[in-house]
Amino acid sequence: MIISRYLNREVFTSTSAILGVLFAIFISQRVVKYLGQAANGDISGVMVWQMVGLFSPVLVGFLLPLAFFLGCLLAFSRLYVDSEMAVLRSSGVSEYQLIKMLLPIAIIVALIGGAVTLWISPWANEITYQLRDEQASKLELSMLSPGRFQTFQQGNGVVYVDEAGEGAASDSQLGNFFLAEIDVEEGEKSRLVAAKSAERFYDEVQDKNFLQLNDGFVYELDENNQIRKITEFKHYYARLEAEQSFVSRRKISATPTHKLWQARDNLSWAELHWRLAVPLSVPFLLLLAVPLSRVRPREGKFAKILPALLIYIGYVIFIVVFRRWIEDEKLPGWIGYIPIYLVMAFLAVRLLYLHSRANTHNNKKAATETANDNKSG
Repeated sequence: MIISRYLNREVFTSTSAILGVLFAIFISQRVVKYLGQAANGDISGVMVWQMVGLFSPVLVGFLLPLAFFLGCLLAFSRLYVDSEMAVLRSSGVSEYQLIKMLLPIAIIVALIGGAVTLWISPWANEITYQLRDEQASKLELSMLSPGRFQTFQQGNGVVYVDEAGEGAASDSQLGNFFLAEIDVEEGEKSRLVAAKSAERFYDEVQDKNFLQLNDGFVYELDENNQIRKITEFKHYYARLEAEQSFVSRRKISATPTHKLWQARDNLSWAELHWRLAVPLSVPFLLLLAVPLSRVRPREGKFAKILPALLIYIGYVIFIVVFRRWIEDEKLPGWIGYIPIYLVMAFLAVRLLYLHSRANTHNNKKAATETANDNKSG
């Protein structure tokens, strides 16, 4: 049907535009956060974009229901402002028929949101944890940040390098190098290494990264921090040993969905319903968007955005509260967000009924006035 294709195209265009704007705003904040961590030497530069890519599906799943809700509002509000909705109603198209016409795009959005939150987001969160664990388990030479003290070996070592001079042959060359390391196994003995310059290089035979230190000294200290040995060198080769394997404690957001279903404890129930909220909320938001989008021609298509946002914020707040109740065992896990969905359905049906009755009343009034005008004429 031409009208159905037209309406679905309008909603799709509005939803895509809003999702793109919201995504750009939130992802830029995340990029700034990761760049700050990279500047502090906490993560590598390559890892920044890896984490941004992994965070993207998580963000899309979070923003998709809101973008669809606002997209429906703007699309239908524009129809009201341009008097296209009046033409559709005069052709016998009711609000219930409009909802039926929009079911295809609502189903597509729900399926996309469900795939993201139920499968893609947990996978992305797990990969992010693995990257952070790998980062915490070793101090790569490529991560040396000039001008900053960086710890390694669980805080038992400190390394510092200066910026390379203007005459450096490549970016792998560094300025003054300083390393301090405490050997706990040898009775708190320490080792200090100082060099005028350093250069990164890769040994293909050993498949390891090394530092070549030039023109420096190695100071070995005893348990009383007294110098017991000094070694001068022209060239000294050092490799910062990897720390012991580190595995962080996973949040439940990284747990696969099928494991949540198998566990069925309160935390698993809360996370499972949280993920299901994205696809399940789409049809209820569609039911709310149709009556809420009704505006007068002089009000403008943005007139109902604020009330709609307040309703959506209230919906999100209730979801957060119910999740906390499920986690604290104040609410059975199997119930989930069913009361919230029932309230939303009741509100949507109530608004649709009131608007339908108002439309019927207006049509009868217009027909009566037209008949009176004909009689008087």
